[in-house]
Amino acid sequence: MLIRKLFKAEMAHAVPGSYTERCHHLHGHSYKFELFLESNQPNPADMVIDFKAVKDIGLNDFFDSFDHSVMLWDEDPRSKIIGQINPKRHLVVPFNPTAEMIAKSCFLVAESVLKTAPRLSDEKDVKVFQMIVHETDTGYAVFRAEDLKNDRFPPIQFSKWIISEGIQSTWKNQARHENLLRDETLF
Repeated sequence: MLIRKLFKAEMAHAVPGSYTERCHHLHGHSYKFELFLESNQPNPADMVIDFKAVKDIGLNDFFDSFDHSVMLWDEDPRSKIIGQINPKRHLVVPFNPTAEMIAKSCFLVAESVLKTAPRLSDEKDVKVFQMIVHETDTGYAVFRAEDLKNDRFPPIQFSKWIISEGIQSTWKNQARHENLLRDETLF
């Protein structure tokens, strides 16, 4: 059985080196993040996982980190002054923040959260099936479990992400997210 949970965020980024010169500069999108989860074993309420539990295990905190934030590649010169651009809500990542790389990141982080989070709705054997990141109404990227086999995109290196204190202060379970940030074996 497959379920979908949608998250939304207004986020700015820049994509140095892109074909479209407009994307080189700081600009924003109304992102939609579609997380697809699967399991063949129902929980006691005959669900894959309760939709509220999906949010409460820490995934809502993660996706909310993008809202009204600026995401920059650590090789982008603007990353050095990100505290002046958006002091409270920014992320500096070790990859070019394209829809493809954001989809891969969201997939891997969601997978890790599912593996380590408590089973709030007594779910069984829930796995991330795919992640779709809509950058616009007409363009999106999909990362699927099967993409892990032959993935040649850069690693997401979650332990190297710089996430502003303003974002981290809103996390409901700061210890879980801080452990993810420190665990270099994850990605």
